[in-house]
Amino acid sequence: MKLMFDCQEVSRRLSEAQDRPLPTADRARMRLHLMMCRSCRNVEEQFDFIRRAMRRLGEDEGEGEIPRR
Repeated sequence: MKLMFDCQEVSRRLSEAQDRPLPTADRARMRLHLMMCRSCRNVEEQFDFIRRAMRRLGEDEGEGEIPRR
């Protein structure tokens, strides 16, 4: 088992983490890589931005609905 993920693996795990919690060992190896790799931190920030934007979009759409009777 590798101690640290490479950039491709980190990107894949960041994507997976959008849908489900990652195992503790995977999160630790990913964090280790992210501490040293600015490019992957940028990818992580982009995923976070998209997640927040989608949540906000869902909230905004809920406000515009007409209540059913």
